[in-house]
Amino acid sequence: MPFFVRQFGLILFFLAALPVYASSDDEEAKEWLERMSHAIKTLNYEGVFVYIHGKQIETMRIIHKNVNGEEQERLFSLAGSPREILRNKDSLICILPDVKSVVVEKSRPKNYLPVGLQHLTDDIKQYYHFHMAGPDRMAGRDAIMIDIMPKDSYRYGYHLWLDKKTAMLLKSDLVDESGNPVEQVMFTQLDIKDEIPQEKLEQTISADGYKWFKQEKQEENIKTDSQWAVTRLPSGYMKGMQTKHGLPMSRMPVEHFMYTDGISSVSVYIEAMNKDKPMMKGFSKIGAVNAYTTVISDYYVTVVGEVPKATVKFIGDSVSYTPNK
Repeated sequence: MPFFVRQFGLILFFLAALPVYASSDDEEAKEWLERMSHAIKTLNYEGVFVYIHGKQIETMRIIHKNVNGEEQERLFSLAGSPREILRNKDSLICILPDVKSVVVEKSRPKNYLPVGLQHLTDDIKQYYHFHMAGPDRMAGRDAIMIDIMPKDSYRYGYHLWLDKKTAMLLKSDLVDESGNPVEQVMFTQLDIKDEIPQEKLEQTISADGYKWFKQEKQEENIKTDSQWAVTRLPSGYMKGMQTKHGLPMSRMPVEHFMYTDGISSVSVYIEAMNKDKPMMKGFSKIGAVNAYTTVISDYYVTVVGEVPKATVKFIGDSVSYTPNK
C-alpha cells in the first residue's frame, strides 16, 4: 500500500513555476533525497502517522526494524476498520478483519516515495523543478523542506519534510497543479531507536476462519507482442513494464501496462467484459488517484494513477486494439 501535508502561498507557487532553479538546489536536493531513502530502509523506528486522501483520514502505527540489512515491518490501524500489515523479505501479509480476509503477496521493495525521487537523473529534471525551501519543524523535530514541482499539467508535485538529523521522511504532500494537497502523509509521533524487540513485529490479530488470497507468483515483465498499444504519451512518460496476471482477489486475468516518467506512474489495465460484473465507464477518483475507464472491442480499458485527470484521459484515449487476423 505500496504509503507517505503545508500549503504554499501564491508567491512560492509562482516561483516554483519559473523555468529553472539554481543547479545547486538540484544537487543539494539529490543528496538529501538519497539520505532519506537510506534512512527509511535502515533505521529502527516506531511512530504514528496520518494518511489523508480525499475526505478520508487514516491513523496508523508503524514499527520498522532492520537486522543485518533485512527489513521487518508491522503496521496497524488506530482508528476505523481494524487492519494489520506484516512485511519481511519474503512476504507481505494484509489482515482485514472487517471482510474476514487475508491477502498474501510476495514482498517487494518498500518505497514510501517513487524511486525517481530517491535517485535523481537528468531526465527527471527535464520535467520537474527541485527547490530547497528552507528549515521548518515537524513531529517535534527540526526539519528541512524540499519542493518538487512539475513543469506541465500531466504530473503532480511534492512538498517534503525531512528530519534534519537523520533525513528520515517526516511529512509528504502530494500537490496538484494549483499547489493544493491531494494526498498527505505525516508523522505525528516518531521515535528512532537503537533496538526494536522482536515481539513488537509479531501478528496480533487472529485470522482464524478467514479466507486467504495468495498471489501464486510475482508479476514478471513480459516482452511478447500484444494486440494492445498506447499510441501517444505525455512528454517524458515511457513504458516501464508489461504483464499479464490475475488479481489477488479475482480470477479474471488482466493485461497490465505501466508507464512512468521516473516519478509519476500510470497503469493501464485491460480486462475482458464480464456482464455479471459491469464496470462504470468514465472518470472516478479516490484521493490523489484518478481513473478513467472506457470500452474497446468488448474489453474494459482502465487507466489509473496518482496523476492529474488530464493524464489518465490522454493515455486512455490513446489506447488502440489490433485483433489477430
